[in-house]
Amino acid sequence: MSPPSRPKGEFRSAQQEGTPVSVKPPYPANEAERLLRLRELLVLDSPPEPLFDQIAALASEVCGAPIALISLVDAERQWFKANVGLTGVGETPRELAFCAHAIVDDALFEVPDACADVRFAANPLVTEAPHIRFYAGAPLVLPGGERMGTLCVIDRQARRLDETQRGTLRALAQMASQALVMRRDLILRSLAVRDEHEQRLAQSESRHRALVEEQTELVSLARADGELVYVNPAYARHFGRTPSDMVGASLYEFVEPAHHDAVREQLADVLSTGVTRSGENRMVDAAGCERWVAWTNSLQRGDGQGPPLLHSVGRDNTARRAIEKSLRELTTILENSSDFVVQTDAQGRITYMNPAVRRAVGLAADAPVVDRNFAAFNTAATNRLFTQVIVPAVLADGVWVGETEVIVDGGRALPVSQMVIAHRDAGGGIERFSSVMRDISGEVLAKEASQRQAATLSSVIEAIPAIVAVVGADRHYRFVNRGFERWTGLQREHIVGRSMAQVLGDAEAEISRPWVARVLAGESVSFEKDYAGEHGRQHLAISYIPLRLDNGRADGFVGVAQDITAHKQEEVRLLQLAQRDALTGLLNRSGFEAELARAMRDDDGAALTLLYVDLDHFKAVNDGHGHPVGDQVLQQFAQRLQSLVRPIDAVARLGGDEFAVLLRGVRQGAVAKSVADKVIAAARERFEVGGLSLGIGASVGVAYGTDSTGGWPELVARADAMLYCAKDAGRGCQMGAAG
Repeated sequence: MSPPSRPKGEFRSAQQEGTPVSVKPPYPANEAERLLRLRELLVLDSPPEPLFDQIAALASEVCGAPIALISLVDAERQWFKANVGLTGVGETPRELAFCAHAIVDDALFEVPDACADVRFAANPLVTEAPHIRFYAGAPLVLPGGERMGTLCVIDRQARRLDETQRGTLRALAQMASQALVMRRDLILRSLAVRDEHEQRLAQSESRHRALVEEQTELVSLARADGELVYVNPAYARHFGRTPSDMVGASLYEFVEPAHHDAVREQLADVLSTGVTRSGENRMVDAAGCERWVAWTNSLQRGDGQGPPLLHSVGRDNTARRAIEKSLRELTTILENSSDFVVQTDAQGRITYMNPAVRRAVGLAADAPVVDRNFAAFNTAATNRLFTQVIVPAVLADGVWVGETEVIVDGGRALPVSQMVIAHRDAGGGIERFSSVMRDISGEVLAKEASQRQAATLSSVIEAIPAIVAVVGADRHYRFVNRGFERWTGLQREHIVGRSMAQVLGDAEAEISRPWVARVLAGESVSFEKDYAGEHGRQHLAISYIPLRLDNGRADGFVGVAQDITAHKQEEVRLLQLAQRDALTGLLNRSGFEAELARAMRDDDGAALTLLYVDLDHFKAVNDGHGHPVGDQVLQQFAQRLQSLVRPIDAVARLGGDEFAVLLRGVRQGAVAKSVADKVIAAARERFEVGGLSLGIGASVGVAYGTDSTGGWPELVARADAMLYCAKDAGRGCQMGAAG
């Protein structure tokens, strides 16, 4: 958005007039490509069109803003394709345009209060007429990603859009973008057809491309079984493919499975009856997003040399469905709102009353509202206020907000907060008024309840064991509870008013600085910290929650800390239990995988060696002597493995009679083979269990060296594969593989 145009010869830039200007908007990186696409749209300086005017009017109404514009931004100016509420203005210089900021990114650009925004506070549009305070603009993005301009709404009061309004504004911007492309395509097609008619030079192939290949609709020809014999480029682009890639595929590959039966039934009906049918189904586009496509399916009869084909033309209706959904949701909100919502024509005759108003005045849900005047709904004092203040303000500014009284329950005066909005037609005349009213009779009770709640909250904060502090934007303490006093050992009179560095020390304040910076930027953050306490390390879970002013700016934060020392100690104990094998005391599979991950993180993967060990003939021990004897054999073998390796290495029982050994800092295959030989030798030594002398053996798979691409799972896979090779080779041996 930018200032109203001045008459020719009178417009001067703010720099020439000596007036401070806003921060110059950044130019998108692809500015040249964007301007090229803007010229290709064939829309600049074109006359008004009802579709774009209706989109802007709908944006104004949904967002409750007196001004709405569809603007296109070229190198030096901003030009309005649609204009609601800014009569007589057609284009403005780019250097002062709010919209030039909005096209830098695909996201919705919102300025809640231009007076408080350094980019716009000195802008003549803010300091002078039309006195912009609030701006929200959604970029108009073409299919190629180029941002041509914005659909924006403007107000003279600071405010914010709610989520429904933001979603609807983005959806309307998408509709405007599609309308620009459709308009361009229609003009191009019209020019092509006129050229064909006048010159009669185009061949059938060029006509086909003008009418089919270059249009945005999805066009296809398919056989009765669904095999595609032709798709146009738009169809292929929708699925991220080329037309040649899709020919020969089945159209059902691109339809959501839940819609297959319905699509088959409709296509069979078209092929059998020859009657054109329309329908809508879900499809997934090239980005993996679910889209709704409306199809018109007709029969294209053959030329006598082949069977008839199914001719389908589809249009992406996702944006339209989203807008319809938003409008339904808005209607649902109005119908279910406890606020009073009334609409009148320009003369004040009521045309709509929501259920809340009807209940308040005793009017049945199905009773007509014709011949009712809004003045009858107001007290005499409110009607005087309408005549003297409200109507002039609405005619001048488009909206009025204040407090009035209305008559409900057979004559009772009810105080309400009221917003009155004027809706203008395309010519700028008043078309209708909307009034939204909220009962404020309970505000006094609410304030008393709020005070009681504050007192209760203060008592709770003082009583809870948590450590609580309130810190201002200047990083000085405003409030601390008794828990904070106990933690620091200081009385609050020695804390409140002092900085975090003075209370906690420079070193601790510096550690906390990144978290403080984030919360003062408006972000809620949570983190854990360790402190040296009287009884060892103390663990605290800390949360910083921003304190916001009415304009949304963070004015400080609340810090809440919980002592989680006991929880941390129990967590370590449980983790150790969960990662150890109960029988042998070695790492279990979970613990071993965690050790592998740590080794990959801390060491060079090329210096890691993994041995996978499987005991031979152990099943005979279990079957012949029982599991208690087998368990003792496993325990003895685990002790032997543990004695073969260094403290930096890791040994695990993966389950049953399977073991693993991780060697760190081993780069020579000879070292790995030597350790594997020792493992095999340890397994061959007799096991003495309760007077029994038992013999078993072991097969070993060795893998050494890996990188970040495969990681430790790749190392495990090779060791496991080598173990199988060792067993296939006759058992009691080792097999190895390098990465």
